[in-house]
Amino acid sequence: MIFSRKILLSFTIGLLFSFQNHHAQNSATTDYRVYQQTHQPLSCQIMDSVLFEKSLKELLAIDPNQFNENLDIYHRDLAQAYASFWIYSKRTEDLQNAILELQKIKELLWLDLFNLASFCVKLKDCEQGLNYLNRYLAETPKEYWMPQLDIWSLQNGCMQLASNDYKLFKQTQPEWNSPQQDSLSTINYLIQLQLLDTTYFTKHMDAYYHDLGLAYLQCFPYFENTILLQKSNVAYLKQKEISKADLWNVIMNYYKLSECDQASFFLKKHRQMFPQKLEKEQKQQLATAKKVCDC
Repeated sequence: MIFSRKILLSFTIGLLFSFQNHHAQNSATTDYRVYQQTHQPLSCQIMDSVLFEKSLKELLAIDPNQFNENLDIYHRDLAQAYASFWIYSKRTEDLQNAILELQKIKELLWLDLFNLASFCVKLKDCEQGLNYLNRYLAETPKEYWMPQLDIWSLQNGCMQLASNDYKLFKQTQPEWNSPQQDSLSTINYLIQLQLLDTTYFTKHMDAYYHDLGLAYLQCFPYFENTILLQKSNVAYLKQKEISKADLWNVIMNYYKLSECDQASFFLKKHRQMFPQKLEKEQKQQLATAKKVCDC
């Protein structure tokens, strides 16, 4: 889903620092970078809410007036501490404070702009978030851009907020409305569907689960991992009103998984819901699929 814990952690781990139990007031240096470098980084410690809260409190205990050099780094560290702790606290004010600290930075880095965009969109401040994202895309050389899917997540986060109808949202994704041509486009399509925060949608969710089920199924030939077939069926069966084609795919998936009882159960259901005779191609497909249960 959009802005997952994993994505936010990737923004923060590289920049967040933990401090010992003495404060900057006790340090002779007026350079925050020098002070920062004398303290142990988080990289070798366990990432949990207690550690992030401890780091945040220790950063807040520092008097930034003690420093006259590299204060941008202090505001960046404090912003990342707030954002990291927000992963656990889910308090709006923590993310708001992260934004305020980033806005105090005189020379914003590319990652600062991306984080500002991410945090604003997360707080549903779409206008500000997209402004920061546009700055990031304009000021960052393309070879240094964040992964395209992360950028896509931000761009589409606000589109989701604008509509509670999955079908209307899908219309804003032109590449989704054409057949997937190769393995890369097929896999990207599945990942994008997985990243969607579907809590925003209240209409046409059957269409979403149809797309998700089909995307898992279309990825199966590239990996031949049966988990994809299992997830395909889970998605298909979340529909309130499953179509004839989707139910047929469920049956074929169960045969491929050698789950013959389930395949038989849904085949009976298919005959009840759609009593029309099977087409010749379907009969041949069914006869071949059933062989796995005859062994």
